[in-house]
Amino acid sequence: MTTADDLVVATRRVRESAQAVGAALSSVAVYAEPAIARAVQAEQNLYTRIEAEFGMLTSTDAGKQMGSRSRAPRNLATTAHRNNTLIAVRQGNSLVYPGFQFGPDGQPLAVIGCLREIAEANEWSEAGLVQWLCSPTTYFDGDRPVDRLAEDPDQVVTVAADALAVSW
Repeated sequence: MTTADDLVVATRRVRESAQAVGAALSSVAVYAEPAIARAVQAEQNLYTRIEAEFGMLTSTDAGKQMGSRSRAPRNLATTAHRNNTLIAVRQGNSLVYPGFQFGPDGQPLAVIGCLREIAEANEWSEAGLVQWLCSPTTYFDGDRPVDRLAEDPDQVVTVAADALAVSW
């Protein structure tokens, strides 16, 4: 049961969110389609869920996770990203690395490189790949591909090759 105080807090959050979105939309110099605003919000919501479930690591944190003892551990993550063994998505002015792509040893899962190749071959962005990995799909009976990365990476690669090649 929700108390009156909870309703007041929820109402305030809705108002603050609406004001922030309104300010952002009004700062756009050209007409912004409502669908664009919905798509941006959906992407932000997904990244918030990924952050909560897996973490979104900065390049420094990702480098440390991978075992760098350098003064600039971010270089290890940046190099891995450049070599297509890590996925990064832009948040604000930075690239962040979803935590699901690291194994228990802190190293990038080998399957990530294969998935990046498939995405690139089919002209999918890294953000699109992350969105596909973290969304339920009928290819896995409603499960998310990300949930199968460690247990069945070959199947994820096979499904990705089919799913990412579909043209609409």
